[in-house]
Amino acid sequence: MPAEPAFAPFAELYDAGHAQAVYSRLPGDLDTPVSLFLKLGDGRDNSFLFESVRGGEIRGRYSIIALKPDLIWRCRQGRAEVNTNGGGFRVIEEPPLQSLRGLVKATRMPLPDGLPPMAAGLFGYLGYDMVRLIERLDAPPPDALGLPDAVLVRPTITAVFDTIRDEITV
Repeated sequence: MPAEPAFAPFAELYDAGHAQAVYSRLPGDLDTPVSLFLKLGDGRDNSFLFESVRGGEIRGRYSIIALKPDLIWRCRQGRAEVNTNGGGFRVIEEPPLQSLRGLVKATRMPLPDGLPPMAAGLFGYLGYDMVRLIERLDAPPPDALGLPDAVLVRPTITAVFDTIRDEITV
């Protein structure tokens, strides 16, 4: 399975401290997104499968499988926390939306032409109660589940299943 970019251009950018995507393309005609997720992510903490759907009924072009995040950002009760490389969460002193803007800016990296736009980046959710950081609302309802208001992860391995091209980009 050949990887791109070639080693010499990769090493030059790596030595200069630039983040970059290393990727390979595989035929996707023998797997489904779910079967691929079961092979790659089953039993791994913080792995996920995102399926794209249009109009609630029609499958979209891409499915995303991601594993092994090196960064997890979460917001709970108006406070942001970050966990890098599994070392435990630490509180971020700046307001959550400000820290999120900084995180998005700090984790941007250029992707080579031809890669799916979601081949790398931050993935996760922002829950409804994140709006409370922007506008004043009545007291929130009881939190029966205890879930964070937002969780975003930066996976180190991402597999994008393209159903149009029958191709998997890892």
